[in-house]
Amino acid sequence: MTRDILKLSFEFSPKMGVRELPQVDADYQSNVGGLYIVGDLADAPIIKVALNQGYEVACAIWKDLGASTSDEDLLDVVIIGAGPAGIGASLALHETDARYVVLEKSEPFATIQNFPRNKLIFSEPRHIESKGDFWFEDARTDELIERWGQALDDRSLYIQQPVEVTDVQKAAHGFDVTTSTGVVRTRRVMLATGRRGTVNRISVDGEQLEKVRYTLKDPDDHAGRRVLVVGGGDSAVEAACDCADAGAQVTIAYRKAEFTRPKAKNKERLDRYIADGRVAAEMSASPLEITAETVRLKVSGEEKTLENDDVLVFAGTRLPYAFLEKLGIRMQGHMDALRMLWISSFALLTYLFYILKHKKDFFPFGEGDVLGFVPGLFQLDLGFRTVEFSFFGTCLYSLLILVFGIRAYRRYPAKVQKQRYLSLIGFQWVFLFGIPELLAPLVIERPWKVYAMTVPWPLSIWSLVDAPAWANGDTGAAVGWLAAGAIVTFVAIPVFVRYQGERFCSYLCGCGGLAETLGDFWRHLAPRGQTAVKLEQMGRWILLAAVPVTLLILNDAWQFWNAGALYNTKAFAEHWYGLMVDFWLASVVGVALYPYLGNRMWCRFFCPLRAYMEELARRISKITIKSNDKCIGCGECTRFCQMGIDVQSYAQRQDDMDNSDSACIQCGICIQVCPMDVLSIGERNEVTLAF
Repeated sequence: MTRDILKLSFEFSPKMGVRELPQVDADYQSNVGGLYIVGDLADAPIIKVALNQGYEVACAIWKDLGASTSDEDLLDVVIIGAGPAGIGASLALHETDARYVVLEKSEPFATIQNFPRNKLIFSEPRHIESKGDFWFEDARTDELIERWGQALDDRSLYIQQPVEVTDVQKAAHGFDVTTSTGVVRTRRVMLATGRRGTVNRISVDGEQLEKVRYTLKDPDDHAGRRVLVVGGGDSAVEAACDCADAGAQVTIAYRKAEFTRPKAKNKERLDRYIADGRVAAEMSASPLEITAETVRLKVSGEEKTLENDDVLVFAGTRLPYAFLEKLGIRMQGHMDALRMLWISSFALLTYLFYILKHKKDFFPFGEGDVLGFVPGLFQLDLGFRTVEFSFFGTCLYSLLILVFGIRAYRRYPAKVQKQRYLSLIGFQWVFLFGIPELLAPLVIERPWKVYAMTVPWPLSIWSLVDAPAWANGDTGAAVGWLAAGAIVTFVAIPVFVRYQGERFCSYLCGCGGLAETLGDFWRHLAPRGQTAVKLEQMGRWILLAAVPVTLLILNDAWQFWNAGALYNTKAFAEHWYGLMVDFWLASVVGVALYPYLGNRMWCRFFCPLRAYMEELARRISKITIKSNDKCIGCGECTRFCQMGIDVQSYAQRQDDMDNSDSACIQCGICIQVCPMDVLSIGERNEVTLAF
């Protein structure tokens, strides 16, 4: 039982499958004032992007400093790390009068130098020029390192190596940087160390032997030798195949039952090598012990010993947490007292707002409560109608979508994203505010019925119900509104889903409008993992609950079955459905948890309309998100996915991502943030009606 609880908590986390990042502001300054973070550690996983980021941040720092001080022993900027970002920063500062130095603990471009010598490195993105007139074109590792080394010599950049930085402390003049050779005084610090702080070890006896390595420098070094490759990602698969090509006897051991992480082309290559007998695969396997001549494995619960000369471990790397913590740098999502206060305050304001908007007689606005007079303050006669707080709440809701929609419009430059945010803002202001709240009251008696056309069943069960009209003898109006609601739900929505998938959630919906605009701040907090995926089933249960509740309310109006017991059942069901679903889940919980669990809690886990559309989409939708073979596994698509989908896994396998096996709402942000132009909207293959 305890194990299940631990598994549940582990499988429901926004950190799964994504790169953990330090907190930085828009200028890449960390929570430690004057200490900037650039490069891969600051979410720039592409070489050219990291180089340009370092260049631009260094320019901004020097502009802020203005000039050097009269103290010649005080540097202006210390750059820690000589990777692409650090070199980019040094290129920028070298063009000025700034006093700077780059401190590198091993050698420039150390990570790239550890790539296999024949690995082809692409100069993506093509449309971006390298800053500082620094040459970068598609090249093999050896050529790239040679040309870059010559460029560093030609530029005479101030690089000290090997020098390890052990501490950075605030000082009156800025910082004291403690290194293996002494203390350096500086006004600003740029941390450009990358993410490969420490390789993950497998923690078995014998791992300290010289035969165990964590990178593949040259496959030819292993020619004629017995090699065990540990891991199941792209690096492990490429290493196994490359060593086999070099003439090694290769076995690859992976802890899972199948290879799911590698790119499609790497997976196909490995499958071919296994089929040809060039690589042996041990699945559900993990090392137990390494000796000078053997490796002992646990394979599917049984022990197995392999004769062995070399072990290559590709278990990934982890951030240098201890070093970052020593510097006082906080990670994104760090839960401190201030963030807890913010989350609690946001939740409280949300609760208070929706009490008034839904006209609930709850504390502190209930009758006799301390703020019981507040609802009455918003009861005003506007001339053309009498309004309560629900009207002003809709005004505020629409204003939030407008203001934060403009922010999102500016944040995402792609044309399709600009169109999407214009659609969300326009639909809210015209169809969810202007017509029902301002225009309709001048024309019809019950203007709220207009929402039947824009808030379909089962998102609003009242879209199919017009009990007052029937009770007043206005059969035509009752039938008309019922027909209108039914046509929207059972005709318009399926047609829309056929050609647009679940884009109603990301282009038109009012709940989605707030999530995509105000909630855009927290889209990266969406829970991920198998537990989160399983919890998406709750929306289907609410969809099933909406059916009898709707039928009971319709029976009250149309008297299909005349029984007092049914009326009591109807009242009970309507009360609890409205309270739990409409008020608590759709309103309070769905919005209050934005800063903690992302902006799509309601839509993803509870909304019956999205559940209805997903059931349609998995059968009839023609839309999908496709991938090419350029994925580098940076994880940006997964991190930005507000529905908690592991988009990267689809991209690496080059599988279509549609609603047959995901909760995708086709917002397209994953396409926008991908630095390699891997993803695109396409048409799903062989879609047929499958009810």
